[in-house]
Amino acid sequence: MGFDFPFLSVITLSPIAAAIIILLLPKEREEAARMLGLAASIIGLILAGWVYYAYNQAIPSFASGARWAETLLFVEEYQWIPSIGFGYIAGVDGLSATLVLLTAIVGVGGVLISWRIPDRPREFYA
Repeated sequence: MGFDFPFLSVITLSPIAAAIIILLLPKEREEAARMLGLAASIIGLILAGWVYYAYNQAIPSFASGARWAETLLFVEEYQWIPSIGFGYIAGVDGLSATLVLLTAIVGVGGVLISWRIPDRPREFYA
């Protein structure tokens, strides 16, 4: 199963990108801030659901007694400053795939539960 799309990076960075956009919105655009916050959290939930599903579909292909590093999927590795070994590595195993999904569920739930907060929604959703 090839995973060329950077699922984990998009799950991580989409709320950050949405927060920056929300903060740039005019204060009068409260509904747009809510909708953008919800959209970013739903994108994260959909991708997290896919990561969880795909990981669980791949479990039978792991040999019994496989080392932990061999069970990592969705591995992304980016070297930012190679001369000093500074980079970014992300991947999921069985436990972290579950936690990524649960975090996304809580994120969507948090946005929906806080939908009627009247005080500074732009800052709240950012």
